[in-house]
Amino acid sequence: MPPPRPLTAVAERSRALPRWLLTLATAVLAIGLRALLQPVLGDKLPFLLAYPAIVLASSLWGIGPGLFVAFATALVAGMPWIPPTVDAAERPMHVGAFCLVAIFISLFANLRARGGPAPGADATDTGFVTPLETWLRAVLWGAVLVPSTAFVAASWWGYEHAVAEAQAASGRAATLVRGQAQHTFEIAEQIAHRADQAARGEDAVLRAVEAEIHARLADMVAGLPAIVNLNVWDASGRAIARSDRYPADRAAAVDDRAYFQQQRKTPVPLGISEVLTGRQTGLRLLNATIRRQAVEGQFAGIVAVSLSPEFFSDYYRSLAVENPTLTRFALVRTDGTILADWPRTGVEGGPPRTPMNDEVYALVKSGDLEGHIETTSRRDGQRRFVSFQRVGSYPLYVVAGVSRDAMLAGWWRFVGLLAALLTPVTAGLSYVSLVALRKTRREQSITAALNDAVRRRAAAEKGMLESQKLETLAQLTGGVAHDFNNLLAIVSSSLHVHRHLHPELGEERHVQAMTRAVQSGTRLTRQLLSFSRRQALRPEVIALQSWLPGTEGLLRSTLGSRIAMEITVEPDVCPISVDVAELELALINLALNAKHAMPAGGRLRIGARNEGASEDGTSMVAIGVADTGVGIAADVLPRVFEPFFTTRMNEVGSGLGLSQVHGFCAQAGGRARISSEPGVGTTVEMLLPAEHPQAHAPLALVAADPGRMEGQVLLVEDNDDVAQSTAAILQAAGLVVTHQWSADAALAALQGGATLPDIVLSDIEMPGKLSGMDLAFRLRESWPRLPVVLITGYAKQLEDAVSGGLRVLPKPTPPQDLLRELRRAMGDAAHSPGDAEAAAAQPPR
Repeated sequence: MPPPRPLTAVAERSRALPRWLLTLATAVLAIGLRALLQPVLGDKLPFLLAYPAIVLASSLWGIGPGLFVAFATALVAGMPWIPPTVDAAERPMHVGAFCLVAIFISLFANLRARGGPAPGADATDTGFVTPLETWLRAVLWGAVLVPSTAFVAASWWGYEHAVAEAQAASGRAATLVRGQAQHTFEIAEQIAHRADQAARGEDAVLRAVEAEIHARLADMVAGLPAIVNLNVWDASGRAIARSDRYPADRAAAVDDRAYFQQQRKTPVPLGISEVLTGRQTGLRLLNATIRRQAVEGQFAGIVAVSLSPEFFSDYYRSLAVENPTLTRFALVRTDGTILADWPRTGVEGGPPRTPMNDEVYALVKSGDLEGHIETTSRRDGQRRFVSFQRVGSYPLYVVAGVSRDAMLAGWWRFVGLLAALLTPVTAGLSYVSLVALRKTRREQSITAALNDAVRRRAAAEKGMLESQKLETLAQLTGGVAHDFNNLLAIVSSSLHVHRHLHPELGEERHVQAMTRAVQSGTRLTRQLLSFSRRQALRPEVIALQSWLPGTEGLLRSTLGSRIAMEITVEPDVCPISVDVAELELALINLALNAKHAMPAGGRLRIGARNEGASEDGTSMVAIGVADTGVGIAADVLPRVFEPFFTTRMNEVGSGLGLSQVHGFCAQAGGRARISSEPGVGTTVEMLLPAEHPQAHAPLALVAADPGRMEGQVLLVEDNDDVAQSTAAILQAAGLVVTHQWSADAALAALQGGATLPDIVLSDIEMPGKLSGMDLAFRLRESWPRLPVVLITGYAKQLEDAVSGGLRVLPKPTPPQDLLRELRRAMGDAAHSPGDAEAAAAQPPR
């Protein structure tokens, strides 16, 4: 293109006004932005934005605008009402630097405009400067100056923020360890007073009942990891009772210990000893002691709660693992004795007393309850931010320190990351044009759409493969569990027959062990069948007023100690008819989900109330489980009941928990609903059909052994071992057993003129054309009064049999339940209406 024509004087004057307006806007912008950064920078770096503004004005509009911006920013810096305020002695130095920068940049720009070589450029590079080139040069300067200014400001802010965060981290850590220490010593003090109450009386009397006192002391410290043991000593320092052993060693004495002499001479509400080695346990411990007094007020000995220093050190180490900047913890007495610390000081077996850092100890001695200082450790030479706090009213302090080197390491990482981000941005702004940018954005949009389509397709294929794999696993699991149930039935039946034939061996240890093994195996198969959705339900009517609070121990072990739990049941809640094991599993699944939603702890509320009537008029009972966790996003909430759907993609999670809850409610004739708010918590409610209390009056207890029975039983079972064990049970009860291997053979035998039995007991799943359910329907058509009892291990078969009006038992069934059901079925058939001729009718030919 032809070179631009020289500008006339009129044109030059017409462009002068916008140039000076832009110069004024640049100065105002630099001053305003610096004033906005005042809360972060204070009076430090007062001309952070002045230098970039001067460079920009000088390069675009010449030396005049550059000097204008320089003097304007210097003038405003001297005004006390516009931040920042610069000392008068420093302003001339900055003004001189401003002038030098403006002159240099202007000369550089003029040299380029007149066609002269720029510093570092090729000497043959000459030509006129077009407006586009001018603005590209401005973009180049802006690409260098703006990121550099942002880098300096952000680095300074990051440093101040890192220092403040280090100070806050040490304060938070001190608060945490103070809370742990205060809670531990409060518990120790409470236990000491309880032990004192338990050991009131004359020493001779107490030693006579030492076993009882020992048991009470052991119960007091059970489940408390911080407590090594609990001891009661008499006035001479001899043991009266201990929590960790019985009988106590009478020869051992602690009258020479400092903590014993302190309570004898100058008693304190709670004495805390230095770390020492127990003479009987050989463990490192510290004692929290209280004084025992006789009725007349004389010294009667002490109660000592021995605490483990490692309990505190382990807690400190766990905090340091979570936050590596925390490099020092200590639990210290007011006299400077360190009771527990991390990292450990000294060597094993060395003196337990170590003086505190002089600067911290000076503040402690002055009576400060808490404080924060930056100090250099005389032990390892590290510079730390240290916070200390008094532990309640006890003569203890906790100290937490954050390493300055660790803080600076984090800041250097921030600065490096910032530099890594700004460098490519600067290069991109210097060389990329608007057309190339638009083209790149368009190409990136197309590429992103293509990648998204490929990713969604891959995710769909992966989900399908996962679903097929789990479905195959579920079928395999269901088959294995069904066969395992047959083995359990054989063992259970054989145990029943063994007890019947040899009642004197019923309480033998090996028999009891086999019984427990059968029960454990039964629970295992229920879990396997529950996973494959083939579990046969065992509904029973329960009253939530008594049943739901009884699950607290089970759920507490699931939740852990960091989550508080509350169970409330309204007094008028109606009973429900459900499978108790499935309801327990649903509550456990909901508790596990709540635990994952509250990693830092929280509260779980479980409640039951009457919900009212559903759309079909059925009265419902609502069991709600509410947590205070992170909540679930609104776009994810509709999918939470889907099988295998989970929000914990990088954690252990099968996605079957809420699916089991939904399936359990549906099988029970109810439904599940969920509500959640991110950051507030989630509530899951199980709506289950209510049972009218008057419809379920208490039944008379049925004896575990139904007694002798009379009659003939047709047993239809394809498994030889199961058939033999079941037949042994029936014969032991007095019944005559006829066995057939399949439903086809049983029906053929009856239709062929075989003697009609008093009752038919058949499995459902058998080889042949007919199943046990088909056999029951055929027998109902031909012999309506012939009772039939079916056994199955599959939920679908159980539901179909119940819906068809058949008697069905879940597998495995305890022998007592089997005999009881046979007696009930035979009794119902004997009292059912009908004429005698129908009962004696011959089988059809």
